[in-house]
Amino acid sequence: MNTQDYGDRRLGWHWLWFAPLCVAVLLFVESHTIPHAFQLIKLAIRRWTWAVLLSPSYYFCLGSMMASVFLPIQAMLVTAQLVVDDEIANRRLYAAMIIVAVLLLPFVTDALIWGSFPLIIDQHGLYRIRMIPFFPWPDGHYNEF
Repeated sequence: MNTQDYGDRRLGWHWLWFAPLCVAVLLFVESHTIPHAFQLIKLAIRRWTWAVLLSPSYYFCLGSMMASVFLPIQAMLVTAQLVVDDEIANRRLYAAMIIVAVLLLPFVTDALIWGSFPLIIDQHGLYRIRMIPFFPWPDGHYNEF
């Protein structure tokens, strides 16, 4: 493939469904994950201790928060490339699978973040640092930090 072929690889009429899909991802997925991540960062700053940097749960939670924000954007870029690439068989199936995964991603990342948030409060009101994600199991209700 030479460099002139890349100029012909535009979405064209696919923008009619791809643009509303991107707007839907911004409204339903990103409008939830970005404020949720900022809320957790503010909570972590309020409960901050330097010892949390030694916790693997901190890095797992941080990675899950970053994935919840950046993976939908990356997935939409991959979907746009899949739609215009004629060399891939079943490209529409792959694009549909990516779109479904993007719509389900907030449920998965919220559960991962909830179970791995490192700065927890136990039932006695004491601050604890969770070293291993999901251990000890969170005492409160789902998405209660």
